[in-house]
Amino acid sequence: MKKFKKVLALSLAVAMGLSLAACGNNNNTSADPNAGSDTPTVDDNNGGNGGSGETFYIYVWNNEYRDLMAKYMPGYTADEDHMGGYMDDGTRIQFVENSNANMNYQNKLDTALTDGSQVDMFLVEADYAIKYTGANAGVAMDVKDLGFTDDDLNNFYQYTVDVVTDGGVTRGVSWQAAAGFLVYNADIAEEVLGVRDAADVQEFVKDWDAFADTAKKMKDAGYTMVTDYQEGSRVFNAKRSTPWVQEGVITVPSEIEEWTEMAKGWYDNGYMAGGDTWDGAGNWGNGMRENNFCYFGCTWYLLWSMDEQMDGNSKWSICQGPDAYYWGGTWLCAGANCTNKDLAYEIMYAMTADPEVAQKIAKGDLNFPNNKEAAAAVAAENVDVGRDWLELGDSNYFAFCKDAADQIEVKNMTPYDQMIETYQASMGEYFNGTTAKEDALKNFYSTVTEQWPSLSAPEE
Repeated sequence: MKKFKKVLALSLAVAMGLSLAACGNNNNTSADPNAGSDTPTVDDNNGGNGGSGETFYIYVWNNEYRDLMAKYMPGYTADEDHMGGYMDDGTRIQFVENSNANMNYQNKLDTALTDGSQVDMFLVEADYAIKYTGANAGVAMDVKDLGFTDDDLNNFYQYTVDVVTDGGVTRGVSWQAAAGFLVYNADIAEEVLGVRDAADVQEFVKDWDAFADTAKKMKDAGYTMVTDYQEGSRVFNAKRSTPWVQEGVITVPSEIEEWTEMAKGWYDNGYMAGGDTWDGAGNWGNGMRENNFCYFGCTWYLLWSMDEQMDGNSKWSICQGPDAYYWGGTWLCAGANCTNKDLAYEIMYAMTADPEVAQKIAKGDLNFPNNKEAAAAVAAENVDVGRDWLELGDSNYFAFCKDAADQIEVKNMTPYDQMIETYQASMGEYFNGTTAKEDALKNFYSTVTEQWPSLSAPEE
C-alpha cells in the first residue's frame, strides 16, 4: 500500500489540546471516536480520477454536513443513518466522524493525513483553518486545481475566501457565511426600552457606550444584559489588529485587552449573569435565560443553539449590535492526495457554488448561503424562516444577513486562533475576583504553551 507523503506544517504537527466552539458546538457522533487512522491507505491501483465501485472518504466532526449532503447533494443517495451513501455512478461516500471535544477531531485528522489513510475531503473551521490551508501545510488542494474559477470565488463572500487563502492560493470553500449579530428578547426590549423592532433597538446598542447605558437600564429593571464572560469577545476578536502569535510568541491583541476590561465592568456592575455560555439546556445559556436580555450570536447560532430551546413563551429578534463581525463557519477541503478529484469538485461545487442548491439549503435549513447570487435571490423573495419564536417584524432575515456579511473582514489569522477560548476561561477567574489579572494571564500562557510547546509566553 502506498502511503501519503508525510508533509505537514509544524503548526499541524505540534497542535495539541484545546476544545473549540464549533459551528453550533454540536458534538453528536455516530461513529467510533477513535476512528480516523483505521481507514484504508491509498493503493496505487486506486488513484487517478476514480470511478464506480470506489470509496470516497470525507472527514467530519458532527452530523451537520452529513445531513446537508443527504438532503441537497444532486446524484447522491444517503444511507439511513447519513454516515455514507452512493453517488449515481456507484462510488461509495463514507464519512469518518470524530467529535470536536478536546481537539479530538483535529488530532484524528492529523494522524490520518500523515499515516497514509485515505482522506479525500475534510472539513475545517475558521479558528484553525489556516493550520490546514496554509501555504506550507501541504494537505489541502488549491480549489482552482479542482476546477473552481475566479468567477466562482468572486461569488463567495470575501471573508470566507480569505479564511482559507494563503500565499494567494485558496484551499477550501464554504456553503455558509456566518455573519454575527445581536439576538435580543423583544418582550424585555419593549418593557424596558419601550421599543421592540430591530431598527429601534439598534439605537440602544449601536456602539459600546450605548450598550453600557442599556445594560444599566436592564439591571435597574431586574434583568442582566449578557449571560457570561464569553459574550462579545468574538466581536473584538474579529477586529484584531495583530495576530495571536507573532514570531512564536503569544501576543494578546489590544482589541482583546479592550474586551477584557469591558467584560470585567459587566461583571463588577452586575450586568452579567455569570457562568459558562455553553452550560445548560441546548448547551447555550440555560434555556435562553428568561431574565437575560441579549446574546451575541450568528447565523448558525439560531439553528444550533437556540431553536431546540424555544418554548414559545418569549419572542426574540436580531439587530446588528455594536459592530459587524463573524463567528466560525465550516469549509470543505480536498485532501492533497484525494483519490477522485472530479468527485471532490462535483461535491464541493454543488454544495457551495451552485446557486440553486445554495437557495435550497438556505430555505430548508436556515443556513445563510455563502453564495451572493443565492443570497440575493432568497433576500428578494423574503423567505419565511419558519421559526415562531423569531420575531422579525418588517425585517428580512436574509437581507439583513446579506448586509452583515458584506461588512465582514478577516485579518491576522494564525493556526492558533482557537486559543481565544483558553483566554476566555482564564479571564473568567479574573472577572469573578478569584484571581488577579496578572495571575490569570500567567495561567493562560501556561496552558497554551503546554498545548503548543513550540510557542512561548512574552517576556516580563
